[in-house]
Amino acid sequence: MCTTDAQCGTSDPCKTVQCIEGACIETQAPQGKLVLDGLVPGDCKRKQCTADGTVEEVIDDTDKPDDYNPCTLDTCTSGTPNHAPDPAKEGAQCGTSNQLQCAAGVCVGCNNAGQCPTGGLCHEAVCTASACGLEIAVGKEVSNVDLGDCLRAVCDMKGLIVPAPAPLDMPLPDANDCDVESCGSSGAIVHTPQPDGTTCGGSTICKPSACTEGTCEQLAFPGMDVAAELQAPGDCKKTVCNGMGGTVDQADDTDVPADPMAGDCTLPVCSGGVLSTGNVPQGTACTSGLLFMCDGNGNCVAP
Repeated sequence: MCTTDAQCGTSDPCKTVQCIEGACIETQAPQGKLVLDGLVPGDCKRKQCTADGTVEEVIDDTDKPDDYNPCTLDTCTSGTPNHAPDPAKEGAQCGTSNQLQCAAGVCVGCNNAGQCPTGGLCHEAVCTASACGLEIAVGKEVSNVDLGDCLRAVCDMKGLIVPAPAPLDMPLPDANDCDVESCGSSGAIVHTPQPDGTTCGGSTICKPSACTEGTCEQLAFPGMDVAAELQAPGDCKKTVCNGMGGTVDQADDTDVPADPMAGDCTLPVCSGGVLSTGNVPQGTACTSGLLFMCDGNGNCVAP
């Protein structure tokens, strides 16, 4: 069900799709429609749709090449690129600072490549025997916009920018705790399993889970003889596993909190998991005065 043409898609460049009465309707594109897939700028050709919906390559002498040489005339002749010397530029200044001049279609008079005209992203200027030229920088990295897709843009042997593997990219982790993402030598994302037994899926003592052959598996729930990792000290309780992946509190009369009023003849005690106040034994020194003693009823009295 669609409401706009934008919701309809097609993988065929010679088809058009429209949303008509809630349905995506595909029709053949008109003959001569430009096809951008596989288009090479400056090759004196273009790709277009035929009457029967296939893609054909035809001569396009308006698709002029650019050799980045200011001393030549870039043209197309019956689909063939040409870079003949430009008579109008003979003797004209050229180079990065206009210190050189054009002679028979070549920028001459250089002492180093830095004086020569620069090319495109995939070119490197060279100066050979006082004449400037361009070489293709094969393998040069032009860009790496997405550092997690394992691909980068580089120059090929024709000077075109093409995708290539980027093994040093770092893909984002996927939803699987039991694998590690990295970039392979082919430019694909590789999912390497974590070692078996690696904790995963928010594993806890009472609800353990671990990796097995790259998959997070739920393990058996421990019983009430196993203490949970989170305890509240001094609450007269011990938190243990309940055997169903959760926790339960048990009385622990040894889990006594610190005495907040040391020396006052009382002390905290736990009984059946409940906190209460007990009395210090009679004769215990207290802090009310010199030689004062506890009377066993929680009072600090004089001798």
